Amino acid sequence: MDVLAYGSRMVRWAPLGKLLYTFSLLILALLSENIFVPMITFCVGMCLMAYSTNFRLPPIIGLAILEAILIMVIGCGMVSILGNPSEPAVFLKGKGEFLWIGIHITENSFNNAWLIMFRAIAGVTLMLSFASSTPIPHIAYALRQLRIPKEVIDIVVLVYRYAFLLLERTEVMWNAAKCRLGFSGARRSMSTTAGILVNVFITSLEIAERSQPALESRNYNGSFPIYRMPNKIGLYWFAITAAACASLYIIGYYISTPNMAAILLGAV
Repeated sequence: MDVLAYGSRMVRWAPLGKLLYTFSLLILALLSENIFVPMITFCVGMCLMAYSTNFRLPPIIGLAILEAILIMVIGCGMVSILGNPSEPAVFLKGKGEFLWIGIHITENSFNNAWLIMFRAIAGVTLMLSFASSTPIPHIAYALRQLRIPKEVIDIVVLVYRYAFLLLERTEVMWNAAKCRLGFSGARRSMSTTAGILVNVFITSLEIAERSQPALESRNYNGSFPIYRMPNKIGLYWFAITAAACASLYIIGYYISTPNMAAILLGAV
């Protein structure tokens, strides 16, 4: 992610300004009951990602996004079919059950499912646009500007730096166990997974013991240096954020929310 962030067109933007902008839009999208607001927020996040990286994401990030979308679809599908039984169904009337779950799709449940879906995907795109354009030293710099305790910042930075080593070790052990038929049965899979988790815990302790002398020998004083400082937050960031939030609030307040059940299901 740092390699991706350092190559971003937005890397020199003020990290605190980007944080203010993305979190303000995200909070507004979560609070608004008008589906237009998270829709527009999603489009803003997509535009920022396109400008930042041209959607050149690592395959592991793309896989994580697809998994997140799959979870969103499943969760919103459950919200859609679990409507209030006292309200009339608008789709699949009297179709019984699915996996022991009664299907009752109402207008409110269908509309709420779409609202939750766009809220979730808007949050993913906004946070990815921030993460893919802000290296971890810039994030630590922004947190220091917010007067976050130094100890908390150190923990965040070190966890981020060394989590990838644990992921790499876990992948190596997982592939080794798979090549040795360690997942050939349910019982053996549980035993193999438990063994991998234990080894990952032991490996984390070994990495911590080796990393501490390495950091001290490199004069680590609790913060990673930034050789090219990003721009500082200015009044224009507050103006841009206020204008964007005001525009979204006006859209959400004065424009009626579309009835997704009427549009997609023909419900009246």
